[in-house]
Amino acid sequence: MNYSVHFLEKQQDFDQIMQSIADAPWIGFDTEFVGEKTYIPVLCLLQIIAGNDIYLVDTLEITNLDAFLDIVEDPKVLKITHAGDNDYRLLYTLFGAVPSNTFDTQIAAGFVGYNYPAGFGKIVEKEMRVTLAKSHTVADWAVRPLDQKALNYAVEDVKYLPDLHEKLTKKMRKHQRESWCREENRKWESESFYIVDPNKELLGSDLVHHLDFKEKIFLMRLYKWRVQRAIELNIPREQVLQSRHISTVLRSTKDGPNAFRSNRTLSEGVWKKNLDAWQVLWRDKATEEEQAFLDGLPKPLPENPEREWTMELLYHFVKKQCIEHEISAALLLPKGDFNRLKSGSEDFDKSLLVGWRAELMGAELVEWMKKGGKVKVKWEDGYCKLTM
Repeated sequence: MNYSVHFLEKQQDFDQIMQSIADAPWIGFDTEFVGEKTYIPVLCLLQIIAGNDIYLVDTLEITNLDAFLDIVEDPKVLKITHAGDNDYRLLYTLFGAVPSNTFDTQIAAGFVGYNYPAGFGKIVEKEMRVTLAKSHTVADWAVRPLDQKALNYAVEDVKYLPDLHEKLTKKMRKHQRESWCREENRKWESESFYIVDPNKELLGSDLVHHLDFKEKIFLMRLYKWRVQRAIELNIPREQVLQSRHISTVLRSTKDGPNAFRSNRTLSEGVWKKNLDAWQVLWRDKATEEEQAFLDGLPKPLPENPEREWTMELLYHFVKKQCIEHEISAALLLPKGDFNRLKSGSEDFDKSLLVGWRAELMGAELVEWMKKGGKVKVKWEDGYCKLTM
């Protein structure tokens, strides 16, 4: 199909176009942004496909995207994306927009035999028999004027979305998996999906479990301080303080400048500029809120080789189910989530053992995954018997 490509850089033109497609049954879209230099990514280009038209929106010139965001939030309009969680997270961060009625080709592909997450080019090549150019995957989208090759790449990012939606939907319908895909996409349509726990870094740190109470308080404050400074300066957190230096700051702050001078891994300019602030964080008494949070911090479970072996065995059963049904195991139960389940972590997302996942795995396997009890192995003549 031939498409007409329109480059929009005036607010009035953009608003008129968005009004004209507001009642369309579907749109496809993608975003190009730069996030390496700022804490909040800069949206540089918005690509939209509707009917036979593709719109490249210069979001450095057109700053009011309300008309587009209304479409994103409209349940009557289907939104087609590839790896859309990145796009939706950006739209929520910048504008507070929460989408509805979403379809993602990467997720859909995971239900019809592709490994998850499969790249857009791979799916297009297999489904459309088209090889996409890759030369502008890391283009500087903030540069103006945009290179024509970069614009061509931006067009290809949305050009094939409608046809992929149709082809992948037919394949899912054949295997009665449309409702599974819809369930998986629906998680993006709740604001809770975009809310980040302010203590996420602390909870994900193995270091915290080896510290005394005062050190835990300081580590929690240090992570929050780094985010706050990044927001104030609008620079990435790593430019405020690299993650690899967190433990150095933790060990050295209480002992002052001499402790930092004897450790050459951290730049003198960084610690001299921030030491006063870090020492305040170290000295201040814990608040009731901090005390309550740390009191409720889950303690790591003792090593349990039997449970670890059992859970790994069960995960192989899960993967076997996925192979037989041509569904990506990484979509059904991502390895990181499985590791949290295996370790008995309290922050395991229990929704990963219900819905379409439970339907695919079966009631018995789901119960085994929940309990994680001991599996007994009995070797018989010609077969192996497992009981729990």
